[in-house]
Amino acid sequence: MILLSNDQWIDNFVLSALMNTIEISVIMPAYNAGKFVAESIESILKQTFSAWELIVVDDGSTDNTSEVIASFLSDKRIKLIKQPNGGVSAARNTGINAATGNFITFLDSDDTYYPENLQTKYDAITQDSAIEYVYSDLQICDSDMKELHVEKGIPADKVRDSVLTWQSTNIPGLSSNIMIRHSVLKNKNIYFDKNLSNCADRYYKILLVSGCKGTYIPKSLAKYRNTPGSMSKKISLLEHDELYILDRVIEKNIIPERKERKRIFAKVYLMLSGSWYKDGGKTAKAFKYAVKAFITNPTLIGKLFSKVTKL
Repeated sequence: MILLSNDQWIDNFVLSALMNTIEISVIMPAYNAGKFVAESIESILKQTFSAWELIVVDDGSTDNTSEVIASFLSDKRIKLIKQPNGGVSAARNTGINAATGNFITFLDSDDTYYPENLQTKYDAITQDSAIEYVYSDLQICDSDMKELHVEKGIPADKVRDSVLTWQSTNIPGLSSNIMIRHSVLKNKNIYFDKNLSNCADRYYKILLVSGCKGTYIPKSLAKYRNTPGSMSKKISLLEHDELYILDRVIEKNIIPERKERKRIFAKVYLMLSGSWYKDGGKTAKAFKYAVKAFITNPTLIGKLFSKVTKL
């Protein structure tokens, strides 16, 4: 309820201030995104929730990305930051540092939101002050945004184990899905690691779910564009990132329990074994990681035997 005073000037000032309050900061990293970025920005403009700002970080693009973004800057809620190319993690961190909203969300420059995305997540995260992040299901599309299938999330109390053991479904498409309290990122120092490439989102999930309370909305609120040549197919990068993450898990004592750590590490080694065999075509590396998984956690002998027989 807004109580009006006897002074119309004061009333107008209060109403104007309320209308211009930024509640949600949407962060969009963009690198050579001229082909799709307009569609992504337009999906923000169509939101039923209006108290947002959009921070687009042009990460050293060499195409017309900045020119396309500039055509939207008449809307004062949209801001463009240009920086030398530093990778998507650096771009997202730049956006986080520039954000003024009470809540942070992300949208990749080739994905889109459904119109009710921000409102639905805002309602969910503000219903309980203990909730620190919220996520939903995700509509997977082809390169032309033709809908293919829905990737379902899982309840928040099951996310931590799912993320740590490389299960395929937990928080679908984190970088175009999740909404987080801004204070959480600052107080708990949760940023994207610039040393990671295709596993940056996974490590971010690990940091987030290891110390924060979330909630899940069982509804598709964003559309993810599945384009050819995904980085997840580059197994050498996957290997580098996963070994780096395991080192950070030890360093930060994210998984202190000895038994749980062995179980989780072994599952990561099994994942690398399967990836090198199926997608990388390197039988020797596949065998090495399969054996390493068994040494780390001998209870996985059944899965190990299954992989070895395939090799």
